[in-house]
Amino acid sequence: MDKEQLIELNLLLAMFRCFNEQLYNLKGVHSGLIKRKFNHLTKVGRQYEKEVLKATGNSEELENIYDAMMELMITLKKQING
Repeated sequence: MDKEQLIELNLLLAMFRCFNEQLYNLKGVHSGLIKRKFNHLTKVGRQYEKEVLKATGNSEELENIYDAMMELMITLKKQING
């Protein structure tokens, strides 16, 4: 894997972690068919993240990207709500 592909993969994994965290924040909001699809989506996201981390290892760079993305999301939420 070249450097550009590694950057893309780290961005994707960090985005999935942010995505999973946002899904977790919505847990319990849905019911019925939407709830089943929601639960399926969370499982797929977790499985994908586990498999890629198993294959590539957990890097400090990934954690830094994830932290930066979550900070950005928190800032955006504050701006939207405030």
